[in-house]
Amino acid sequence: MAKKRTKVGFVGLGLMGAPMAASLLKAGYPLQVWNRTADKAELLAAEGATRSFTPAEAARGADFVVVMVADDAALDAVLFSEEGLSRGLKRGAILINCSTTSPGLGFRAATALRSLSVHYLECPVMRSVQAAREGKLQMLVGGSPADFAKARPVLEALASDIHHIGDIGKAATLKLACNLLVATSMLAFTEYFVLARKSGVPFEKMMEVLHAGPLDSQILRYAEQAVVNPGGRPSFYLRHMLKDVNLAMELSRQLDVPVPLTAVTRQMLAAAKNLGHGDDDYSALVDLVAAWAGVAPRG
Repeated sequence: MAKKRTKVGFVGLGLMGAPMAASLLKAGYPLQVWNRTADKAELLAAEGATRSFTPAEAARGADFVVVMVADDAALDAVLFSEEGLSRGLKRGAILINCSTTSPGLGFRAATALRSLSVHYLECPVMRSVQAAREGKLQMLVGGSPADFAKARPVLEALASDIHHIGDIGKAATLKLACNLLVATSMLAFTEYFVLARKSGVPFEKMMEVLHAGPLDSQILRYAEQAVVNPGGRPSFYLRHMLKDVNLAMELSRQLDVPVPLTAVTRQMLAAAKNLGHGDDDYSALVDLVAAWAGVAPRG
């Protein structure tokens, strides 16, 4: 399907959604966008997108509609509210949910949309805001192989690494498991950093040892930058990480899977949020534990 004939709707222009929508514009797709706060939609309209005033309007006539919202409640609202996407999606359209939401909601959404002859793909994404700007996200896909094949050209405008995980529910589950690993890794780095810092080990030596050995990873390099360059624009809000960890905890409860490290990390994220770090990057765990230990995290 030629790009000029493929109309795409996009709902949710937050930290990740706005650069993702911009990537679709750069790829040549006619784009109609909606966001709860209108100023973000206006910025994309200035770049060539069509601004919509309701989710239903953003979906009208679109072959594909990409959704990138914060949580289950937001997804449910943009899909099924009085002016939601379900009121505008045409028969045969494919709804691409890039949000990190629960597998259960994905099952319910797919069932409801199927009754409207609309197809559903769950496509949660990983990597940074910068990767979203460059169209180089990592994407996990859940849904039918046929729907995945049809949507692939659109997905390739957003992501450089695309993995079809299986049926609906599988990709959403794996994304929660991945974020569980990211969150617990950040807490482990925090403890490493604060213990060494209070003992007087220079930060440069801490990182030299990590980078040269088997413990080196992208997550640790991300944490390092949070220490070196504090106060920058968050790449992943702490409140969103807490939401994802809560979803993982709920899934573990449903499956009777013990997740003791995740449970501790959840408590730490909740403490940080309640102390005012919810809109900070989730690496604010470093500041929280450093304060409890009585050491300055920087300087």
